[in-house]
Amino acid sequence: MKKIVFVFLSIFICFQNISSQNYIAAALDEEFWGYIDETGNWVIRPMYNAAKDFNSGDGLIKNLDAWYFVNKEGIIINRSNTYQVKNDFSEGLARIQENGKWGYINNLGEIVIQPQFIEAGDFKDGVAAVKQDAKWGYIDYNGNYFIDPQFDHAKDFENGVGIVREKGIYKYVNSNKEIFPANKEYEALKEFSNGFARIRQGKLWGYINQTGQIAIPAQFIDAGNFVDGYAPVISGKFWGYINTSGEYITQPSLEVAKEFSDGMALVKEGKELYYINTSGEQIGKNAGYIIKNGFSGGLARIIQNGKVGFINKSGNIVIQPTFEDAEDFVGDYAAVRLQGKWGFINKNGDVVIECKFKKVRNLIKLLN
Repeated sequence: MKKIVFVFLSIFICFQNISSQNYIAAALDEEFWGYIDETGNWVIRPMYNAAKDFNSGDGLIKNLDAWYFVNKEGIIINRSNTYQVKNDFSEGLARIQENGKWGYINNLGEIVIQPQFIEAGDFKDGVAAVKQDAKWGYIDYNGNYFIDPQFDHAKDFENGVGIVREKGIYKYVNSNKEIFPANKEYEALKEFSNGFARIRQGKLWGYINQTGQIAIPAQFIDAGNFVDGYAPVISGKFWGYINTSGEYITQPSLEVAKEFSDGMALVKEGKELYYINTSGEQIGKNAGYIIKNGFSGGLARIIQNGKVGFINKSGNIVIQPTFEDAEDFVGDYAAVRLQGKWGFINKNGDVVIECKFKKVRNLIKLLN
């Protein structure tokens, strides 16, 4: 018992400075994970088998085979409980499992919805999909049924609607408890994005609006989500982009066409990857570098002479290719690797945390 008390006291002591920091990142030394601040100093000593990003103000750490939450004050909030943590917090609640049943805890580690469900999803838009006995329904934050169990399957809400399946037929359910489309049967449904959702009739894809009406008839072999008002679709052998009226803004000529992100979309024509913006302008084509990924935070990774750098939305190199590897920018910082070790740079390309860690996660701004 004395040994256990000592271990937890040590944990508390090494956490006590975390609340004064603005940013935090999970980092791996040679063997164990901990957390560093924006200066690269340890605020949670490396002593864990795994660590995830801080999410909704809490971090998730693994010690041996068990996961624990740690809050920004550095306190492990569920260390004395018998349940198992299964996921990050979502809308202030996290899924836990006890004796084979699922329930939810708050950010103090207290069980607020008793473990009673066979399966459970994350809270989104104020509700969570849960399975009790053989049917799925939705509960609210208090654990009361928002929609009684009646579906063969139910997905988490996204943008105000959830996808449900009943007797092999897919439908949507919204926050008004309305199930739609009422008189249509689709082989597949996808989540809403920009007010439209993909539906499949037979082997072809089209789109419906939020009232369940057909907005763009099923005519595409495959299709992506609308983002920034445009969606990638394939007709015949090649991809193009359509607007919300179903009109092509980029004719089908592309081998690859990704969804827009940060106002830019990654495409492939022939053997070359480049970007297009929402005006259809080509960015980074024949630019002398290899495009690696989409845009994030206004910048995108590129490779030149075997090194990684970043370009802006005009296709200009703004952070010179000097890194062995790099991750996308998350907020104001990106993880980079030099001489086999990881650290962080800002959007000016300045190294703000020395590359001295075996691996790092994202540098996350702490919530107040």
